Amino acid sequence: MPAAFTDRIDDVQRLTARLDRMPVGSIGIAVISGPSGIGKSALATRLLHELSDRFPGGQLYADLRGYTPEGLARPAEILRRFLRALRPDARPAAVEETATWWRSVTAERPMGILLDNVVDADHLRALLPGGRGHIIVATSREHLASLAGDGAVLHRLGPLDPAAALEYLTFCLGEDRIGREPAAAREIAGLCAGLPMALALAVTELAAHPDRSLAAMTTTLNGNHNLLRRSRPSLNRQEAAVSAALDHAYAALPGDTPAAMVYRRLGSLFVLDVDAALTAAVCGLTHADAAEHLRVLRAAHLLESVPGREHPVRGAVYRFHDAARVHARGQAQAEAADGELDDVLRRALDFFLANTTAAEFIVTPTHRIIARDYAHPLAEPLDFNGEEGAALAWLVAQRDNLFAAIRAAHAGELDTSLYQLAHALWPLLRSTHDYPLWFESHSLGLQAARRCGDRVAERELLGTSAVGLRGAGRFDQAAQAFTEVLSLARTDQDQRAEAQALHELGSVALETDRLEEAESLLLEARALRVALSRTSQEKRDRVTFQRSVAITDVCLGQVLLKAGRPDEAIKTLASARSTLLDVRDPLDAGRDLDTRDPLDAGRALAWLARAYAEAGYLTAGEAQGRHAVAEFDQLDVTRWRARSRELLGHTLHAASKRDEARASYREAIQLYERVSRRDARRVQQALSRAA
Repeated sequence: MPAAFTDRIDDVQRLTARLDRMPVGSIGIAVISGPSGIGKSALATRLLHELSDRFPGGQLYADLRGYTPEGLARPAEILRRFLRALRPDARPAAVEETATWWRSVTAERPMGILLDNVVDADHLRALLPGGRGHIIVATSREHLASLAGDGAVLHRLGPLDPAAALEYLTFCLGEDRIGREPAAAREIAGLCAGLPMALALAVTELAAHPDRSLAAMTTTLNGNHNLLRRSRPSLNRQEAAVSAALDHAYAALPGDTPAAMVYRRLGSLFVLDVDAALTAAVCGLTHADAAEHLRVLRAAHLLESVPGREHPVRGAVYRFHDAARVHARGQAQAEAADGELDDVLRRALDFFLANTTAAEFIVTPTHRIIARDYAHPLAEPLDFNGEEGAALAWLVAQRDNLFAAIRAAHAGELDTSLYQLAHALWPLLRSTHDYPLWFESHSLGLQAARRCGDRVAERELLGTSAVGLRGAGRFDQAAQAFTEVLSLARTDQDQRAEAQALHELGSVALETDRLEEAESLLLEARALRVALSRTSQEKRDRVTFQRSVAITDVCLGQVLLKAGRPDEAIKTLASARSTLLDVRDPLDAGRDLDTRDPLDAGRALAWLARAYAEAGYLTAGEAQGRHAVAEFDQLDVTRWRARSRELLGHTLHAASKRDEARASYREAIQLYERVSRRDARRVQQALSRAA
């Protein structure tokens, strides 16, 4: 909250006093309601800041988007975002599991949570944390009276009174300037209806032009009010004040720059926030010019800076106040040339498709390439410098915008953009296991690929959708989808897709302990992949197929291990690890590709260690198991840090080192609690047996 808003101190004190009277052990809920632009979010932020010493668990923020044209955020979406903030590696498979996990991780330490733009009391209830001592502050244009029964403090925020509004103008513009035109200052305060947003917009314009008279501002604002009364008679006084102030700020943008065009185009988009790279793409600007125009809009209070430090890849990030977004969208619809907004939408979709594809190539270089169709190729694509971390960081930061892009492409019936973007999301989905995004994007993308008749894309999306189903434990559905992929691949005589489908079906059979079926499917997949590695003409494809043979061998080694054939498993897994550590293309001695796969090589080692132990070589099994733990600690992959400790625990238990086995199991459980409750429960059973 700006320092000038001294009039809100009483609101903070009253809210604090009422929250203090809530029963010990309860969750405090305060709802700050009022019209757009009255300062609800600023007051909520100030309140949580004043109470910050009560929140050892930290603070969280979410915009429930109750007043945006795209529709409000789903509670499940907000829960996933909150859970990611607290447990970045968590991979809940369903909405119910997400909610349970959220309540569990918030049960120990109180948190402060700000929920902006709430329209439904039940949505707030769905986001309540576990435990006690938390304080939830919600903002809404509605009173949300039904929350009174939950013990919520309902606080209706009023406008600044005329004296406070004039005090604000004096604080910002100086006593001399206000003293020269006191009547005009009072009129400005009245035309702004005591709304902090309208006052801030007026002050920004006057501060930018210190020689402009206050009377000139009153003339403009009166003119805007008169136009609004004629064109939109349904607006009340406060709505008219915000709209008139936005009209004035928009008209005052520098005429020698495209800042007004940037404002209109960004306001017409589906995105939750914006940065210079996206702005450049949709407005035909350089990144440097786009960044400057965003700063101009921020200085004019037409955009807000997203709190926090600049993102290492995106840079400064901005968002619209909901009233400003509605205003910008209205200006876009009124002023855009024929087809301009359709063009802006396609430019935005091309921006996300191009950069997601670039990240895909870095993070998952062996993911099968399918066509990419751009109406507007990027003049300045993002440069990730070939760094997997930077590419993945961008994908994670843009997750909500990518989700919105999928929906926008679907709503706009832009099928080609839709299915290609869904395909390019693979590295994000593989990394985060965001199953709701996974299933919705692939369902819509698959339908779009079928409408476009792109069989390769159809098979790819059907296959990666099935990978998600398997990861979520929906094995029957996964097997059905992989079987469909296999049928399509054989019909189209696509051996690469056929081999992949056979491998995945074998993996599902392994997961469900159908060992004979798993071995048969995996051996068939392996034979096809070996043949492809020998006949492919492209170096990248040859390397990909050699790696895929080793991946199949890792699964095959697990089948052999489960089937009680550890000596065969040792041979298979040792070969797989050697390949994955250093895939060599026999036709190219130069080897300009980085072909190492440390993650899958580590998986091969962890299972190889168990194979040694099962074959009776306990000393070797323990040594290799500890080596696997060290490799995954270095890679910092939580799931496999846990899995390697679980497997090592089995070996230590077999070697009668029960204390060490229990310690290894406990470490595994602690790590699994961050990513998979189902796996944690399995290891808990092993720990009980080792007691």
